[in-house]
Amino acid sequence: MSIRKFRFDGLDKTAPGSLISLERGEVTQVFRILRARQGETVELLDGKGRIGTAVVSSEKQLRIEGIRMESVPGKRIHLYLAPPRKQKMDTILHGAAELGVWRIVPLKCEFSVSEPGENSVEGRWTDALFEACKQSGNPYLPLREKPMSFDAALQDAMNTCPFRFTGSVRDTPEGSVIPENGDVAWFVGPEGGFSPHELQLLEEKTSPLKIGRWILRVETAALAGIVRLLS
Repeated sequence: MSIRKFRFDGLDKTAPGSLISLERGEVTQVFRILRARQGETVELLDGKGRIGTAVVSSEKQLRIEGIRMESVPGKRIHLYLAPPRKQKMDTILHGAAELGVWRIVPLKCEFSVSEPGENSVEGRWTDALFEACKQSGNPYLPLREKPMSFDAALQDAMNTCPFRFTGSVRDTPEGSVIPENGDVAWFVGPEGGFSPHELQLLEEKTSPLKIGRWILRVETAALAGIVRLLS
């Protein structure tokens, strides 16, 4: 049976042997929904690579037994995504966190149908990503950026990622190698597709990555590309 995992942002300021209290939502989940018993072992994630082992104590507190730091992954996927509508975006967020995406950059494209506000990115998006991290055990919460224009995001990718890919139904060119390590940009357009201007820039600055024979939905393309790039 796997050890249950919960969120605790203060692991960097906590020493083994300390008694800690979780935030209200996590307390409800631990003690009311899951009915954790005294002496039960759980794990705590801070989203920054730390994993704390803790034992349920009395008075709805946990005693920290130890803290370890997971190494940063050698390959880091930066997902540049024009967000679809809420339910589809939630599917992408959960899958991205479970698969271990390093960073998510919301794109504002010419044909975008949905544009998240900054509060949504730091609020609902963060909560959804952390829930997926807890479920999967991923110790690194994907970084979230403020929404960027397409041009700014492409420049950001060129500055950040030596390897850049866009989904395509064409065969991936022989000279285009998926790296074993490093920062990799993965561009996924809106439900209406990239505009001709955006496609032209992507053809100049990224490599096509074949992820299927046919045109895919945004949520399918996003996650299929992540899996392909991580494999």
